[in-house]
Amino acid sequence: MDKTALEHVGLSKGEAEVYIILLKIGEATASEIAKYTKIARPNVYDYLNKLKDKGMVSFISKKNKIHYTPSSPEKILEYLDEKRDLITQELPDLLKLYSPEKEKPQVETYEGVEGFKTLMNDIIKTGKDFVGWGASDRVRETVPDYIVKRYLKQREKKKIRARQLFVKTDGVLDTPMSKFKSIPKEFSSPATTIVYDNKVAIMIYTAIPLIMIVKSRELADSYRKHFELLWKAARSFTK
Repeated sequence: MDKTALEHVGLSKGEAEVYIILLKIGEATASEIAKYTKIARPNVYDYLNKLKDKGMVSFISKKNKIHYTPSSPEKILEYLDEKRDLITQELPDLLKLYSPEKEKPQVETYEGVEGFKTLMNDIIKTGKDFVGWGASDRVRETVPDYIVKRYLKQREKKKIRARQLFVKTDGVLDTPMSKFKSIPKEFSSPATTIVYDNKVAIMIYTAIPLIMIVKSRELADSYRKHFELLWKAARSFTK
């Protein structure tokens, strides 16, 4: 067996080696374990005590000698659960101490159909409502219709709703999951902006469409506030 698996869950190399030997032979004294593992007996005692504290070995006295037996490997899961419960209890206090720097924006840029597919899949994966302006059906000029229909169907299935602003001279991807309001045509743009979760996506409809996805909670929140202002003002434009 690869001892590194046990090391990954919190056992030292020596603890893992002693535990595996006990699993193989079932019961042994510290001297016997030292013989099998070639670990110095004082260190064996130290590892056994640590395994005992973790509940992974037990002991019994026979003829004035201490014999050690391994607990079921399932005890490892119990040990991990205990550690998780402990950190869960302490998490609120740890979060109070946590003072992160401002999030550094992450920018991803894509071109053409793959860019649109990446954005659509990310919106579905995120599963959260979104807002946007410059809504347009121009995506159909680049993306096959079956992909667009699948995206809209997945949105309906996951109940991902949207509020979007559009210019009446432009078409939109109409779906029961989207609510639209119109804005004057002078606000028409060769781009569509969508804000979802902590991301801002900008689709630029050039000869080869360009899609930029910016991951930044600060930017997304700012864009949402801007959208809400436009959304309220758009009421006067809706006929």
